[in-house]
Amino acid sequence: MNIISEYLNKFQELDGEKFPQIEKFLLDNLPEFSCNDKDLEEIYYFRAYTFSKHIKKDNNGKYVITEWLNVPWENLPISCAVGHHLAELKWFRNASNIAKDYIDYWCENQESLLVYNNWFVYAVWDYCLATDNMDFALSRVDKLEQYFIQFESRHKSKLGIYKGVDNYDGMELSISGFGLRPTINSYVYANAYGLYKIYEYGNNRQKAEEYKLFAQNLKNKINTDLFKDDFYYNQPIAMWEEMPRLLPRFSNPRQDYGVKELIGYVPFYFGIAQKEHTIAWKYFTDKMVFSAPYGLTTADMSHEKFNFEFPHMCLWNGPVWPYATSQTLTALAKTLKTFGEQELPVDKKDFCSALKTYAKSQHLTDENGTRPWIDENLDGNSGEWIARKWMYNRGRNDKDRGKDYNHSTFIDLILGGLCGIEKQGKATICNSLADESIVCSVKNV
Repeated sequence: MNIISEYLNKFQELDGEKFPQIEKFLLDNLPEFSCNDKDLEEIYYFRAYTFSKHIKKDNNGKYVITEWLNVPWENLPISCAVGHHLAELKWFRNASNIAKDYIDYWCENQESLLVYNNWFVYAVWDYCLATDNMDFALSRVDKLEQYFIQFESRHKSKLGIYKGVDNYDGMELSISGFGLRPTINSYVYANAYGLYKIYEYGNNRQKAEEYKLFAQNLKNKINTDLFKDDFYYNQPIAMWEEMPRLLPRFSNPRQDYGVKELIGYVPFYFGIAQKEHTIAWKYFTDKMVFSAPYGLTTADMSHEKFNFEFPHMCLWNGPVWPYATSQTLTALAKTLKTFGEQELPVDKKDFCSALKTYAKSQHLTDENGTRPWIDENLDGNSGEWIARKWMYNRGRNDKDRGKDYNHSTFIDLILGGLCGIEKQGKATICNSLADESIVCSVKNV
């Protein structure tokens, strides 16, 4: 029995249910990862297993990727984590039919795609570049550009950059709330960059130059307007400007723009940040700011409004969220590969330590013992799943909704980050971030 089957047997036994179609899919498509750190190894296979549960078919018989399994809307794709989904999917061999259907779903359902702020175009380009499917990206570029124009025009502020609400980043009730957020500005940049690279591939020089210039100008504005002293901050919109799509129920009535939040690392994900901005990483390992025993807190632990009380289970005012952890660790991996470790406040050891903590956090302990688990949000000090506890304490009918929540990455962090594998069509580049404590290997990428 190979390593994939061994882990799948364990996970299915814990679930009390067999998924023969998942086992076949993973045996046919998943690279084999072996590691001396068994938490990293086990969670790699666990996340491949849970991700596979979310590969569904819609009413038209086309593949989609979902976020939830145990809710009435479990078969409905949600656009919040589409970038994470495509980042994971690019590592599965022979799965381009799934990805293409999923991309087409969003191209044809753009109003649903626009519900959440995301980096869809960039993710499509990144997926197609890695899997030698750039002709497909080019064939859909009109739809991708249509989406970009709507996204960009709806959120442009009178200050020339982009305004957004935390709830529509999937980050409701944050400390800083709405404003000129590093997230939405990075996503607009990333999507413009994706269009530039797709048009460049198609030899459309006029369009490529248009989006290249757009992206460069926005990069400059992000670095000028959102980076203050040593970190990227959410900034207020102009006093005379309105903020559309505010939901009072999910909006912080006492927002504070002076707080450091994990979203400050999103510009590093997309190559917006320059060498002089890498000073921001000094807070990554700071146990008074983001580094908690069970992960990266979404807000500065020393801030007076950290974990402010609010009667809701999903708060982004401090808890550890795998969605944000995925963004941040990807951003760190790209920072280390772009700038090297010299003169940076972080290094490979810091990446590996955070990745190990991320793996450790993906567990649940109950009366039956400890098992691999992925859910919504965590207490950074105890490792307890917050939304799950909140709903269990209230006897909610949907108390198990978070099981196998597909809202983050791990496969991409292992193969693309730790192992340093970069796929560009038929070419493969390796630039491992493993430190001396980790010995790992990959087969059948």
